[in-house]
Amino acid sequence: MKVKVIMIPFRDLKVISINDTVGQAIDMIDENHLLSLPVVDGRKFIGVLSKQHVYETFFKEFEGTKEEFRAQNISVMMKTKITGISENMPIEEAAALFIETKFRFIPVVDEHTELIGIVTQQAIFKEYQKLFGSTYNTFTVYSFDYKGTLAKISELIAKAGGNIKNVVLINTEILGLQEIFFRVETEDFPNIIKTLKKKGFDVRVPDRD
Repeated sequence: MKVKVIMIPFRDLKVISINDTVGQAIDMIDENHLLSLPVVDGRKFIGVLSKQHVYETFFKEFEGTKEEFRAQNISVMMKTKITGISENMPIEEAAALFIETKFRFIPVVDEHTELIGIVTQQAIFKEYQKLFGSTYNTFTVYSFDYKGTLAKISELIAKAGGNIKNVVLINTEILGLQEIFFRVETEDFPNIIKTLKKKGFDVRVPDRD
């Protein structure tokens, strides 16, 4: 399967112009609950602006006022060392790129490096889930301490009668927040979710359409 089948097309994307300010980018990110934004010059892909990088720079490095920070051009914050991929790249190759990088999405560009869409980690995981079939139940836990959390969740799942089949750890790029994706085999999936939530874990179960 090719990337073009699962990519989000340009017309459906939120993008920021290279001429915009950091403040405009922050507002767009917050209003749309995003983690990062493609930066473009017209349709030409320029780079990526990460919410984590912006906030960390402001709180840890910037010495001016909030107004001065917001007034900066986004070129001072964006990351440019991101290579776009072809819409005809197989999704398994795109998946390998996610493993090698910390990016939440990879830009899809044409022969003129114009942005035609993006492919996300979530889209690839959904395709692999289809390949694996629907035999197992899935859920995601959000945590800032995945090492201790992973061991505790595994113990609770076992006690609730579940068997872990797959685990995927995803860096959200937001101040150390991690997504831990689980696929489990069990005869009582609601009990596992109830048990984890009772212990205070932030558990999200995908819609089963």
